Order: sequence, then C-alpha cells, then structure tokens
Amino acid sequence: MDASENENQAHEGVEYVAVDVPGFGSLKIAEVQDLTFETVEEAEKFYFAYSAAVGFGCRRDDKGESKGRIRWRQWVCSKEGTRDRKYLEADGLGRTPRKQTRVSCAARFSINYNDTSGVYVVKKFDPEHNHEPATGNQLAFVRAHRWGYSAVGFTIKDLYNKLDQQRRTSSFESDSEGALSFMRGLAAKDPHLNCRFTTDPEDRLVDIFWRDGHSYVDYQCYGDVVIFDSTYKTNAYNQPLVLFVGTNNHRGSIVFGAALISDETVETYTWLLRIFLESMNGKMPKAVLTDNDEAMRQAIETVMPEARHRLCIWHIAKNATSH
Repeated sequence: MDASENENQAHEGVEYVAVDVPGFGSLKIAEVQDLTFETVEEAEKFYFAYSAAVGFGCRRDDKGESKGRIRWRQWVCSKEGTRDRKYLEADGLGRTPRKQTRVSCAARFSINYNDTSGVYVVKKFDPEHNHEPATGNQLAFVRAHRWGYSAVGFTIKDLYNKLDQQRRTSSFESDSEGALSFMRGLAAKDPHLNCRFTTDPEDRLVDIFWRDGHSYVDYQCYGDVVIFDSTYKTNAYNQPLVLFVGTNNHRGSIVFGAALISDETVETYTWLLRIFLESMNGKMPKAVLTDNDEAMRQAIETVMPEARHRLCIWHIAKNATSH
C-alpha cells in the first residue's frame, strides 16, 4: 500500500475526536516515549489529537503484521515525502498537476508491540517539522482534521445567522449590480435600449428607468395617450414600480417604459418624466391618465404642460365605492 492509499484510509475504522489536554502540544520527547497503548487505535487517536494540538496533519505510514496482530505501526506528517515524479509533469496528463503539499517533513510517530507487557510502546517520536503549523481556523482545512461541524468553530445556527445577516445587508446592492449587468446585456442585443439611473452619495442605486427598442417604436405610433401608473411597493424591495402604458389599434395594452423609484415625491416624478421624454426624442403625449396623486399632478404640470391630465376612471370608480 502506498502513501496516498494510507492517506485516503486515514479515517477508516477510527473515530477521531479533538482532545483538549493542557500542554498537549508541548509534550517532550521523553514524555511521549514513556507512553504505552493497549491498542493500535488508541495510539492512533493519541497522535491525531497531538497533531491537531500542534497544528499539522498526519497519516498512516507503514506497518508490520504477524499471526493476525499488528506488530508495529508508524504515522507520519502529511507533508512527509515528495510526490512521485510522474505526477509532477504535465505532459500526458489530462489536467494541470495539483499544487505540491509534501515537503519531505521528517516528523513521525511509531509503536512496537511488547510481548512481555502485552501493550504497545513508543519506538520513535520525532516532533520536528520543516514547515509552519496551521493556526486558528486554518486547522479546519487540514485534511486529517476535517471532523465535521465540531471542528469549524461555530454552530449550524451561527452559520444560518451569518448567511441571513449577509442577505439582509448586501442583497439589494448585489441585486442592483445584477440588474445593471442585465441591462448591459440587453443593450448589447438591442442598440435602442435606453436605461437611466441615479445613485446616492454612497454610490448605491436609487432610481432606475428603462425602455427597449420596441417600446420606442410603439410610443412613436401610439403615444398620444399615456397611462402613468405606480403600483405601491408590491415588489421584494418595497419600492414603487412605475409603468408607462398605452393601447395599440387592437385595444391591446403596450408598455412604453418602466421604472423602480425610491419614493413618490414631486422631485422623483419630475426626474422620471423628463428621462422618459428624453428617451422618446421629446415626443409629448396629448393626454396623461393617472390616479389621484398630487405629486404626479405637479410633476406632469412641470414637465408636460401641454398634455391634458385626466384621472383614470377605474380609480374614480374605486374611490366612489370606497367612500
């Protein structure tokens, strides 16, 4: 059995648990050499716990058996030896060789079975390493010490809390970047796409308006009457979605443009109407239909003074029945 097979089988048949022993990582050679073990598994648990305390990985090495009993066994640092030369040359391999992790470290631990006492005694203990040990959270990434959640340093609940915190603090910013990237992708396919947005002093997305090339053509043909409608914060970001809607000659609804805005103030509506007209080459509608929103009314008077402002009959009927 070669070293790689030993490493792959390092966890077979033995349950490794991190051992918290005061001064465990600073044991002297003489103290270790005085230890005895009832079984090979007990010795293996000791060395794996010792390696975790010191900050290195270990693996099984050679062993000797006779009459069904393991007479001697050795464990070495996971960085012992060097990789076979044939695995270092990229020629003929289907992929680039992995980064080398073995640096001929000489640290090792071996035991012999004593027939007189009936226990295993320490034959050799070499604690010296030629590489830096793993520290802190680095130990969880050492292959020999990947013991599951108990070795990570925090609980599953801590993990869920951290993920929830990240979603709450960064989801909108990441989604904003995603939205702008999506718009750039659409612009690459549609040269007539128009997208405008504003940001706050911290460079975060505040308002965004967009319309595509089809909307531009539809507006030039059917843009005499525009419905300027705002749905009240029905999306995941709790922001008003504004739609510019019209009808074609088949009495079908068509969308001239859309926007997500931060608030429903006169200033925001004024910015939006100006951006909308600019995207349509200044073509002014003859009539604008809205609900009974005062901020919309003032913005329309400022930006579209020539357009007739009318209230939507659906909103009038709704107000009449509710009052």
